[in-house]
Amino acid sequence: MDNSAVKKFNIEQLSGQQEEQLDLINHYIQSSLKKDGHHIAVIEGDAGTGKSVVLTKLFQQLKAGAKKADSPYYETNSIFTVNHPELLKVYQEMSAELPNLRKKDYIRPTSLINSAHKNDEKYDVVLIDEGHLLLSKPEPYVKFTQQNQLAEIIKLAKVVVVVFDFKQVMQTKMYWDRKLLKKVLAPYDYQVFNFNFQYRMNASQAVMDWVNELSEGKLVPVPKDLGHYDLRIFNRAADIFAVIKEKNKEVGLSRMVATTGFEKGDDGRHHVMLDDFDQPWDELDPQPTPWAERPESINEVGSIYTIQGFDLNYVGVLLGPPFEYDAEHDRMTVNPSKVTHTEIYKRRPGLTDPKEIAEVKRTVMFNALNILLKRGTRGLYITAADPALRKRLLKLQ
Repeated sequence: MDNSAVKKFNIEQLSGQQEEQLDLINHYIQSSLKKDGHHIAVIEGDAGTGKSVVLTKLFQQLKAGAKKADSPYYETNSIFTVNHPELLKVYQEMSAELPNLRKKDYIRPTSLINSAHKNDEKYDVVLIDEGHLLLSKPEPYVKFTQQNQLAEIIKLAKVVVVVFDFKQVMQTKMYWDRKLLKKVLAPYDYQVFNFNFQYRMNASQAVMDWVNELSEGKLVPVPKDLGHYDLRIFNRAADIFAVIKEKNKEVGLSRMVATTGFEKGDDGRHHVMLDDFDQPWDELDPQPTPWAERPESINEVGSIYTIQGFDLNYVGVLLGPPFEYDAEHDRMTVNPSKVTHTEIYKRRPGLTDPKEIAEVKRTVMFNALNILLKRGTRGLYITAADPALRKRLLKLQ
């Protein structure tokens, strides 16, 4: 693969399946622009199904059409929003390379909402990538005072196109499930477009099934049919790191990533420490270059905040202390008391039942794992901090 996130999102030729979905979405937008009221196109799909690629191509068509008198998008006002600082960097960088796009066409949701209210601005079309990262509760710290970002954006636009993957919900303040999405969409006309094809992982179906099972805590034998994919369980994180460094020299874009659960080091930063491995856990970084594309990040450990939405060639995934082995049920479980990044467990209105809270916490942690497990296009290497879980995973191999 080309080791550039910009080139990944701005590919020359879409697949036949992607072209078909793009045509259907364009048809929905064009017919909706002729009607009264608000309309929403929901793109649903798992990690690696090409949702951002299609959204990128759609935005290019919207912006180009806005300047052509014979286009159904002539003189329309559209904007693109994503609540992910690393992905925002990529989109803004891409705008400098492509015609009809400007850096200011890409914006964070809170900035979009607050600016539109201040200037009394409305849009014909708003595109939202990573819709599952939209805030679903007030967050005064980032100056969002309303109840739900998607609900507020819908009010500002004739048509909203939003990407959703419920398996990539990462925090309770951004907690989404189908019930909540249906509640927000209920007053409006909407259509769901399902993306069920896999473009990221060059792996057999057996490997994909195994990864999906593990991301839900199910422990099954590692398949023999790996296709061209390199899937391995390791006893030591240091050994994974050695392989990742070699792969990075060979093909580039190979990195270590980890879940939460590791304590802060003497320097005040979170460190990922297992056996002989000790590297800082990178949570967020203001640099303009995406984390995975910075040479120095080979000596850091990526998080869901720096790697979500990005491709790697090879990924080493370290399961933190919260992931434990339940011998009685032969499953991988989550121990919320060992989660060190407590931001993901913020309290939210309406979530008070202890059993429901426990289930949400479990779901959020497994979602984070799902994101990390599906970053590698060519290979995935895994180990666990919990000795019992690590031993069980090795036996599965």
